[in-house]
Amino acid sequence: MTHTAPAVEGFAHITLPIHDLEVAERFYVELLGAKLVRKFDRETFLRYRPDRAHEADADNSPQHLAVQFGNAVELHLFLQKGRSRPVPAPHPHLAMGVNPRDLDTCIARLKHANVKIDGPRRLGPPGHASVYFADPFGNVLEFVTMGYRGPVNDGPPDVSVL
Repeated sequence: MTHTAPAVEGFAHITLPIHDLEVAERFYVELLGAKLVRKFDRETFLRYRPDRAHEADADNSPQHLAVQFGNAVELHLFLQKGRSRPVPAPHPHLAMGVNPRDLDTCIARLKHANVKIDGPRRLGPPGHASVYFADPFGNVLEFVTMGYRGPVNDGPPDVSVL
């Protein structure tokens, strides 16, 4: 190839599959603290695209939530009705940075909501800590921080406990 690749400006959004918009909103917005940017539910879709009503209830639905953590790229949670919860795997996963002073609070909130976790674990240098957990749809997530002073286990995550 002789042509230079065009400059990519960054990710426009990232998507994850879900199978219930309300459950996803409670988990990502109420529990994790994401901002709800947009809710594109069945009613909203049909208001904008009545000519495509057959798509609203399809397994690969256009219905979705758009959420955002801080100033990060938007996370689009797309309704995939025919999808069952997969067995969690270590990769891929989405890692969300948190302040080291807030990691214990994040852990407590997850535990209070009966979300299974693995961690804190250290994969990197001293002060690194990661906590792994899955959303209600089996998507693996991670809280990660540097400068954590609490106890950690060394080694890779054990996602089988999620």
